[in-house]
Amino acid sequence: MPDINLIPREYIERKKGARAFISKTNIIIFSLIILSLLFYGGLLLYQRNLDKNSEIIDEEILTLEKNRDISAEKAMVELDKKITTLKTLFENHLYWSNLLERIEELVIPEAYFSNVSINLAESTVMFGAMGGTTSYTNLARQILSFQEDSSVDKVQVSGIALDEKVGIKFSLTANFSNKILLGENND
Repeated sequence: MPDINLIPREYIERKKGARAFISKTNIIIFSLIILSLLFYGGLLLYQRNLDKNSEIIDEEILTLEKNRDISAEKAMVELDKKITTLKTLFENHLYWSNLLERIEELVIPEAYFSNVSINLAESTVMFGAMGGTTSYTNLARQILSFQEDSSVDKVQVSGIALDEKVGIKFSLTANFSNKILLGENND
C-alpha cells in the first residue's frame, strides 16, 4: 500500500534541513566547548607548573639569603667607595712638578724670586712672587720670558723699586693655563 502522508513535502524537507543545520551547529558548539575545556585544563596545568617553579625559586632565595656574609658585603661596598675615590683622584691628579719646571725654565739666570705663592683657580693657576734682578734690562728680559711662553695667559709686574743691596726689586704675577697641571701642556 502506498504511503500516504498529509504533510506537504516542502514542509518535511524544510524540517529535515533545519534538523541538519541544528545538528551541525550542535557539533560545532560541542567541539568548541571541548576545546575550551582542554585549553582551560592546559592553563591550570601551566599555572601549577609555574607555582612549583616559584616555590623552588623562593627556596633557593632563602638558601642564598642564609649563606650571605653581610660583613663581607659591607667590606666590598667600602672597598668600592675607596676605589672610586682613588679613581677620581688619579683622573684629576695635578702635576705640580710641570708648573715648577716651567717656572724654573722661565726665570732668567740674572733674576731670583722669593715669597712665592701659587693659587689654583678654576681655569688658571696664579703664580705670584717678589723678585729681584741687577738691571732694568734683566727685568725686561724676565717679563718677556713669561709673556712669550704659550702656557702663560697673563703677566703683570708691579712695585718696581730700586734697592741698593739687590738692584731692582719687583713683584710679578703670572696666570698659567691649568692645562699645565693636568699634564696636557708639556711643550
